[in-house]
Amino acid sequence: MDREERLRKAVLWLKKKDPITKRIVQSVGPCTHKPVGTPYYTLVRSVISQQLSVKAASTMESRVIEYYGNRNRLPEPSVFLKLSKVQMRKAGLSFAKIDTIKRIAHAYEEGHLSDKKLKKLEDKEVLELLCGIKGIGPWTAEMVLMFSLDRWDHFSLNDLILRKSIETHYGISKDSKKEILEFASGFSPYRTIFSWYLWRAV
Repeated sequence: MDREERLRKAVLWLKKKDPITKRIVQSVGPCTHKPVGTPYYTLVRSVISQQLSVKAASTMESRVIEYYGNRNRLPEPSVFLKLSKVQMRKAGLSFAKIDTIKRIAHAYEEGHLSDKKLKKLEDKEVLELLCGIKGIGPWTAEMVLMFSLDRWDHFSLNDLILRKSIETHYGISKDSKKEILEFASGFSPYRTIFSWYLWRAV
């Protein structure tokens, strides 16, 4: 079964789950969820965008690419490692973000991390490995899991927008994390696809 067929199957499954979910799916329309970037680029991009608006994050990413990238792509790990902190500050990055990006680059250069390795790991192992790098939190690791690695059965309890969407549509308080986690477990094996719809139904 190819990916598009699997996606249609997942959407049909969600429509049959319950009336509220069916309404959300029909309101949002066809699911266009697809992998976005490699784990490495998702990690670096997420660090750049931390605590910034979408517009500000896009501007800063463009600067990093313009100053140090190649062919409109973020720099490879080896490039980041050669740059001094002063050089990286010119793109507007804080020292905390610079340190985290350099840790990611070092992990890739040393072979502790690689896109190939991450693809082979189980979900829990991916989260543990990534969160073991200072500066990478659960949310960032989960986004790598759901989007870069295209894992279809994960729900990010750390994502406030998802919790707000569940509160709006299903009446479960966004602060009742345990209850939300239990509720979301009922959407396995398509929790990522369910999340995709929740993000668009806020």
